[in-house]
Amino acid sequence: MIAVKSISHPLESKPILRPLKVLLVYPNTADVALDNLGFQRVHALLNQIEGVECDRFSLPLNWKPGTGSLQPKQLLSHEMGLRPQDFDMIAFSISFEPDYLHVAALMEYFDLPLESEHRGEDHPLILAGGSAIFINPEPLADMVDVFFIGEGEGLVGNFFDLFLKNPWSDSRDLLKTAGKLPGIYVPRFYHSRITDDAFAGFQVEPELPLRITRHWTEKSEELCTHSEIHNEASTFKDMALMEVTRGCIWACRFCTAGFIYRPPRLPDLKKTYQSLENSLAKAEHSASTIGLVGPSVTDHPDLIGLAKRITKEGKKLSFSSLRMETLTDELVDLILQSGQKTLTIAVDAPSERMRDVVNKAATDKFIIEKCRFLTEKGILHLKIYSIIGLPGEENEDIDQFITLVENVMDVYVEACRKRGHIGNVTIGLSPLIPKPGTPFQWHPMERVKSLKKKFMKVRKALGKIPHVKMSFGSPNEAYLQTYLSRGDRRLLDFFKTYLANHHDSKAALNEYRDEVDQVVYRQFGRDDFLPWDIVDHGYKNHFLWQDYQRGLRQKHTPICDTATCKICGLC
Repeated sequence: MIAVKSISHPLESKPILRPLKVLLVYPNTADVALDNLGFQRVHALLNQIEGVECDRFSLPLNWKPGTGSLQPKQLLSHEMGLRPQDFDMIAFSISFEPDYLHVAALMEYFDLPLESEHRGEDHPLILAGGSAIFINPEPLADMVDVFFIGEGEGLVGNFFDLFLKNPWSDSRDLLKTAGKLPGIYVPRFYHSRITDDAFAGFQVEPELPLRITRHWTEKSEELCTHSEIHNEASTFKDMALMEVTRGCIWACRFCTAGFIYRPPRLPDLKKTYQSLENSLAKAEHSASTIGLVGPSVTDHPDLIGLAKRITKEGKKLSFSSLRMETLTDELVDLILQSGQKTLTIAVDAPSERMRDVVNKAATDKFIIEKCRFLTEKGILHLKIYSIIGLPGEENEDIDQFITLVENVMDVYVEACRKRGHIGNVTIGLSPLIPKPGTPFQWHPMERVKSLKKKFMKVRKALGKIPHVKMSFGSPNEAYLQTYLSRGDRRLLDFFKTYLANHHDSKAALNEYRDEVDQVVYRQFGRDDFLPWDIVDHGYKNHFLWQDYQRGLRQKHTPICDTATCKICGLC
């Protein structure tokens, strides 16, 4: 996510020679775009840069993969009504790897050559940023001219000033200079090496950094991120969003947010909420619900005060994430007071042994008692979420999860009967996607066939229990996402095949099955070259590997306490 920061640099005193038009693109439908705080904040930030006009674009609400070419009116920018080709730069904001496919589709819709080497001075410069990019930019490296690596404070201003205040006939003439800016990655100057059909590192052109240091915002007071665009349809009806935490202290080994956003920082909630209210008032818009966003929003010490203020104003609360450990009487009362009747209990792993593997300290007894507590307090519906396919997981761990759910249902039904009404418990299971930038990045995804057997086992065991619903993440979709997140530049051919197959990812996967299997099911070693190592997150050497080994031994790593902990080397 992006916030405004003033950085002193030599270009500040130079006059603007050439204004820029930038099209900010979210590669998904318009409602999903408006639910993404990073996309909204970048749009506002770029329009605050003198000399930059930034419009936005996202796909039509009814768009789906496989949709044919869009109508000319559907290809116009949302505010200025311009064609993509009318802009100097097109910037993709990418949070999720499946949207890489949509980037390829949009390049086709925009009638732009997919490969950067086939574009010239008559084409807009293609930029990309967002959390997916600073996890692993390499799958798009042959398509994108410039990547923004990390958070944008102090980063985007320097980049755009370079193009505003220097002469150029082709924006690509300044790319070598741009590649020397902190957090800017220009992939054309980094040549991927493949040896024995495996990625083997980069050949870097002179004068450029060997790795790109991830840029992050050091000062919490500079964080003020909330909904900027109102009066348009979003997935969450009549809801405004605000960032409550950036990063996460808990260091769950499967979670990118706990590692790529390190160290965790806490925004000023009073400042952010007041800024959100000012934005709503300026737009003459009101929101009945305030969505509190962050990897673990209940970690903020000022959350209760903000929640009291919001509920006192007659508004509802919605949380992107809640830790079982932090669900106190007072907080649950405020949740109920705001009208929310459903809470998610993220157990994250099917058994106590697997919770040790992922670095989560939660016993079955604790989970059962927390479910009893919430139901007795008045929470009508519970959602129990877990990941499966974790390192070292066995069928016995799935059996223990089934037993856990059965025990939860006993206390849930008992508590509901005392209240005189009963809701539902939804069981959600998702396959592990071993993401780059986490301790599990070396681990293979479990085979699709094996995951399906585990899902069937859970469905058979729990499907006949009254008041239980089930929701399973697709192993096939996890397979595709793992490929997209762990891949290197050779994905370019996959994207071309995807386009040639009318945006059919299944057909493209079938043509590349052997290559995809090698990426998805590969167990990496400590000294293997990883494509995403082009990004330097600032850790001590081998920190993530050592934490992976601790996980395999079912050992815990302390929470990310920036005041005392020096384990990862960032603080």
